[in-house]
Amino acid sequence: MHYEARVQAVRTYYAKKLGRKIEKKEARTIWLATEQYMQVIPWWCASHRDCWEYFVSRWCDPEWQKTHEVCRQRRLKMPGPAHHQGNRTLDKYAARWSQAHQGRPCPPLMAWAMAHKGKASSIEVDYNPEDGPEAYSNPAVHTRLSQYTEMAREKHGPEWDLNIEDLDGEIIIKVGGGKKHGRYWIRDNTLDTASTSTLSDIRARSSIAAPPIRPRPSAAQIQFDQAQAQLREEMEAKLQAQEAKYQAQLQEQQARYDARLQEQHARMQEDLQRQMQMMFHQWHSGGMQPPPLPLPPPVGTSSPSQGTPNISAGSNNQLVSPPNAWSPFHLYPRPPPI
Repeated sequence: MHYEARVQAVRTYYAKKLGRKIEKKEARTIWLATEQYMQVIPWWCASHRDCWEYFVSRWCDPEWQKTHEVCRQRRLKMPGPAHHQGNRTLDKYAARWSQAHQGRPCPPLMAWAMAHKGKASSIEVDYNPEDGPEAYSNPAVHTRLSQYTEMAREKHGPEWDLNIEDLDGEIIIKVGGGKKHGRYWIRDNTLDTASTSTLSDIRARSSIAAPPIRPRPSAAQIQFDQAQAQLREEMEAKLQAQEAKYQAQLQEQQARYDARLQEQHARMQEDLQRQMQMMFHQWHSGGMQPPPLPLPPPVGTSSPSQGTPNISAGSNNQLVSPPNAWSPFHLYPRPPPI
């Protein structure tokens, strides 16, 4: 409630004192003076004016405002909402999800993953290890789950299953590079700090065969990796589009070539038919009849090129000169010139 108190105070002041309604997005960037904050004390703090004065003194402190702005800019780098738990704790989110899904069990890590997908009451929200980064409200959640699962299977064996196993605090420390800025990389505020070893303790007793401690990527590094992945996808899509365009051009050129070839073939057939008609017309004009096409010799009879049965096999292989070879066309005198 306290982190929204200042924003709500700004909205209340603008509505009651200035007669203008503003949204939360705009109110987060507006800073009131001390006396202005004191004019809009909320009902839940009306009987504790000294507490409200303490809040106002923090909000009007330049150092606090500077720190607040730095944190705000860091939060703005997040590509999506932090989670979908609302005001529920993670345990209550898991219980509500089980209630909406016919009493199915919901382990802690599975609940944490689904809390970054959607509301617990939604029947469409479910955990699938094959889901990609686009299934989560923040793609960084997919990266964290993948790295945690990889190290957990490296430590506990390939049969380790996220759906039934509980969280391993030591793995969270290793895969997240410790507790940076007072926060665990996965399931912050839900791990038991008393039973979870610190990074220095884990480093002191780690062996060479143990999974190594990984540095936690910064928000800028995550943003850079996401931009690089997006650029790679855009380049691949552009290359695929260019390849498809090139193939379409090749098909179009091939189709034009085939059409031109068919057109030339049809033109040649027309020219040949026209020449034949002209030749027959010349023969009729000159009083000549077109030569009949003789039939081939009957089956079983020898042609001039085949020789006789009495000729030896060696003589049958002799080459026959073209004039003596059998042809279905007889030699006729050429038609007179036109």
